[in-house]
Amino acid sequence: MVSVYQCFDPLKACIVGRTYPPEFYSGIKNVKVRSAMERLAIETEEDYQKLIKKLEEFKVEVIRLDVSDNVDDYRNHDGVVDAPPPMCPRDFSAQVGDTFYMPSKNYGENFDVESLYCSMMTANPSWDKGKVQEDREKVLAKYFEDLLQPGRPISYDAAIKSYRTRDKMNRHMWKFLQGIDREELEKVIIAAETNTIGSNVKFPSNKRFYAWGSVKKWLDNHDVPIVYDQYISSAGCWRLGKDLFFNYVNIINKLNEESFLKKWRRLFPNHRVHGVDVPGHGDGAMHPVKEGLIISVKHDVNLYKNFYPDWEVVSVTAGWDKMQPLLKMKKKNHMRWWIEGEEDNDDLIDYIDKWLGHWVTYAGESVFDVNVLPIDEQNCIVNGYNKKIFDAFDRHGITPHIVNFRHRWFWDGGIHCITSDVWREGEMRTLF
Repeated sequence: MVSVYQCFDPLKACIVGRTYPPEFYSGIKNVKVRSAMERLAIETEEDYQKLIKKLEEFKVEVIRLDVSDNVDDYRNHDGVVDAPPPMCPRDFSAQVGDTFYMPSKNYGENFDVESLYCSMMTANPSWDKGKVQEDREKVLAKYFEDLLQPGRPISYDAAIKSYRTRDKMNRHMWKFLQGIDREELEKVIIAAETNTIGSNVKFPSNKRFYAWGSVKKWLDNHDVPIVYDQYISSAGCWRLGKDLFFNYVNIINKLNEESFLKKWRRLFPNHRVHGVDVPGHGDGAMHPVKEGLIISVKHDVNLYKNFYPDWEVVSVTAGWDKMQPLLKMKKKNHMRWWIEGEEDNDDLIDYIDKWLGHWVTYAGESVFDVNVLPIDEQNCIVNGYNKKIFDAFDRHGITPHIVNFRHRWFWDGGIHCITSDVWREGEMRTLF
């Protein structure tokens, strides 16, 4: 049976991300910019192929995400290409037990909360005037406002006015969607009516090419149940047998923790669900490499000891002092991204800032040394050499396999991010 219960059990099948081909950037007139982006595309795919070769050496079946050859598939209603390539499948997916969680093709499928909210907030120009014509939209707006600021009295009109702009919606929406209880939401508005809200609006997400078609086909062929919820991801969930540890990343305030835990425990009744608080995406902060060993960037070792007694915790740092080319970007782009060799390409910096700013995050916060992919408890794929980690691997009988994903500082994704394990051999165990 296709399943994942421990994140270091023998890997059988794995999703690997994909970038756009170099032709995607052929329309850029500035040669310095175009050549840099084309090189980025070529070298990224070269490194993907090295990773795939290594996975296949261990008899791991590889499933690639899809990209379209038609750039228009990625344009929004303003004609702007705003959809980054599907580089990091783990950020939006997770195999938990025998069920796979992933984004849906149609945002109304399985009562997709994101589409509902986006459509609602962009559907009617009258929203900008603080006016709502449909009572169900008023109720929904109030519900979302209550999620954002629990217990705060607020009128329908005030709720609408506070989130009437798309800009403000985009800044806040993703921060609380994970905590939404769909069953509760269905009680607030009638599910049969939800897909009609904003059905005529060309929201960008509705036009994007569906990168997960190949994954869905593979899952269907293997009779794997699918839940369309892109906010259950193994980037922030550690699957350790009977115990599931979810990171409280992106929660607006502590009052939302109860809502998160409620959702997770409802979704996974056969597990013991815990919430932990580590910085950023969980897999950029720590990783259980095998039973008994954690690699981490967090110095508060006591946090891990509370959950993982008797496990060794190896803490590492970024070591930016040795990355002079990256530090050179600090004054220019605040270390949001880095393409090696393009530190002095100011045209490229301006282009990315103006047109691709939403593609990049803050790679300067990342420590890719902990972003690794265990093949099993004896083998692990890593981005590069780190003495502390390699010494720990030696103590625990783990062989590291280096695959240098060169442009991880641009895509802000390491080996773990650009993959998503679908199938690992093993039954549920009780490790604690």
